[in-house]
Amino acid sequence: DQMPKRFQCDFTTAQGMRIVADVPLEVLTDGAFPTLEVEKRLLSRSDRVTLATRLLNSEDLYIFEENVTRKDIAEWIRMLMQEPSPEEKAEWMREENGTEEQWQQMQKRRRELIAEYQQMYNELPDDDARAPLRRWDGSAPELDRYDYSAYDLVTDPMPEGYRYMQERVQIAPEELNGFTYMTARANEYDVTGVFSFDHSRKTIEERIDPNDYDKPHDGATATPNDAIRLVQGLFDGVCRFKPAEVWWANNVATDGEATSIDENTRWAYLLRLTQDYSGANGPYCDADAADWESDAEYIIPWSYESLIAAVDGSGELISLQWCSPLKVTKTVAESTPLLPYEEILGIFETQINREFIYESFKDATLTVETVQLGLFRIREKNDMEHGLMVPVWFFTGRLNRPSGEEMHYDCLNPLLIINAIDGSIINAMNGY
Repeated sequence: DQMPKRFQCDFTTAQGMRIVADVPLEVLTDGAFPTLEVEKRLLSRSDRVTLATRLLNSEDLYIFEENVTRKDIAEWIRMLMQEPSPEEKAEWMREENGTEEQWQQMQKRRRELIAEYQQMYNELPDDDARAPLRRWDGSAPELDRYDYSAYDLVTDPMPEGYRYMQERVQIAPEELNGFTYMTARANEYDVTGVFSFDHSRKTIEERIDPNDYDKPHDGATATPNDAIRLVQGLFDGVCRFKPAEVWWANNVATDGEATSIDENTRWAYLLRLTQDYSGANGPYCDADAADWESDAEYIIPWSYESLIAAVDGSGELISLQWCSPLKVTKTVAESTPLLPYEEILGIFETQINREFIYESFKDATLTVETVQLGLFRIREKNDMEHGLMVPVWFFTGRLNRPSGEEMHYDCLNPLLIINAIDGSIINAMNGY
């Protein structure tokens, strides 16, 4: 109630870059913002089973494996039996900045794979007759740092076709804590993974105004709220989510030479949701937080919690992924006092002048595209397990240079994050 309806500013930095903003201020709470202590949440067997059976609409689930033959395995063994040459080792050491210990661990894993494949070869029947897939027991796979492993769950113990032709749920190792669903492809050119919708370069015009969530988008019969309720219902009793933002997006590739829109292009509501903390939620941030300058040999980044989903215009789920679940361990404050808007505006101007201090930004224009006030996770340095949920101001925008060059400051690389309690600046890549 103390905040304006819109975030507005128009000023020029010391280096001559113009900053303009006149956008709705999105306050992501039904009432107050709490401050909460949180930690990584490991999904329980019950969580995994509940979500997988709901998404695949079956109690009987199986771990998918491609239908390999003795001939296939013999070729795999033949390739693994080839000892790397000194030149190949040197190239790997150079490109991966690897150590001798890491190289030896890789060679040990190679020999283990040969033994595993040999056992698979011996267990297959001579006539290559298929065996039913093994039933899933609710477990998650073991983490293998050299070979990403996940269980792809399907409903048919004797499925036909390749992996991408299956409707499936993917279960990642507990340490990575990923949970993914995607519908089967209609053909080999179809793409159903949610990241194909999330990674496309979207313009701010494709972002749907929260005030329009009850209106079907052009080309759709379902509304954004229909899509939101569909996804929320799948997680009932497991986790509560609220929308951070909704886009109208497609799955056209944007890397390299962009694929033109054709009959295989899917259009969908791209939902970005974050956990509901007693009526408050946060902005969607796609960055990974870690102590990137650490001397640690192996770092698993701590992504920010989110649920992203693609729901087509008729209201059918295409795909989703739940990333980095959090568990509240303590409520520090049920209602957190916030700095006045005028003070935030001053901090924003000061920090923009600091960030864009170089002369190369002269005569550029920075346009603020979205401003959200919501909960965000911060952590202590050297702690990748525990954090605080605090209210922040989260800004995205677009910078245009006179040359025509554009820079986007979006959910992967936010323009600015200001702690709404003390005015400090938060670096999304560090996590504090």
